[in-house]
Amino acid sequence: MARPTLETQPPPAAPLPDRAGRRGPRLITAEDVKRELYRLFGATGMGGGELVVSFYGGDDDAGAIATFDELMHSLEMHAGGLPGGGLPDAEVDAPDAEMIERTLRVLGRADLQRALLDDILTTFGRRLIDPLTELLDTGPDGAIMDRLQTVRARVLEDVRALGVTHETQKILLDDLERLLRDEYLKLLADEEEKVQRPRVRTLAQDILRMIADVFYEAFARWPEHARTIAHAARRRVGEKVTLRELPELIRRQVVDAIEEFLWVETSNDIQGALSSMFASQRGILAEPPALDREAYRELAGGCWRLITSQT
Repeated sequence: MARPTLETQPPPAAPLPDRAGRRGPRLITAEDVKRELYRLFGATGMGGGELVVSFYGGDDDAGAIATFDELMHSLEMHAGGLPGGGLPDAEVDAPDAEMIERTLRVLGRADLQRALLDDILTTFGRRLIDPLTELLDTGPDGAIMDRLQTVRARVLEDVRALGVTHETQKILLDDLERLLRDEYLKLLADEEEKVQRPRVRTLAQDILRMIADVFYEAFARWPEHARTIAHAARRRVGEKVTLRELPELIRRQVVDAIEEFLWVETSNDIQGALSSMFASQRGILAEPPALDREAYRELAGGCWRLITSQT
């Protein structure tokens, strides 16, 4: 059975390389995540460092069967032992909804929710925050230079379309090209980066806190949804199933349900909050980054691994 391990000193997050290959500081650091966890959960269980949960073990059929076999044993789903000596092809009674619900309710524990929020803030959160770092890229292919070069090209094109004499057009073009040379645009880009970084950093901190609050509130509602999810999973699995099929059937139904729960409970709030944040910070980005449903799928899979690791 896979077990979680606690590490009090996780490796620091590596800075992202920009398009020119340079590395700069992240907008959000491991210390930012630690502060959010402390704000939500207090000092209990922090142990002087971040809580990081690591899982070890394979996802193959044999590993899944062994994991769920132990789960069923620990929860006394089959008090008299597994039919047919526990052979994978033996047909067994599917666990009832109450037993599934009790298993799911472990996610109501504060220590497990803290571990999940740690993962959400350091991985899921960065999907929304890291794109902001591109705005601060002042390299030759960076976002700031790209916008400035686009403006330069538009100005020069407008001069060519003026309809003035060739001599006047040449004077204008020569003067503008001297003024708007790459070195001058780089100077403007560097100045823009200095002005934008504090604003983008503040926006990133606000996004991190918003994500923490939204998911924290969603997990607080988890116990009341565990029963509904358990009964739905039980109906879909059926009364009888082979032991070989049981782990994957239960896993798939539970992971799908957790993904849907988290998406419904958080996505609208997050997208709405992002829209408001970006509307109040016009000039940083035209529109907020879109939520990635795949991130919710990965998060639901992490919830399942955390659930099975506790038995």
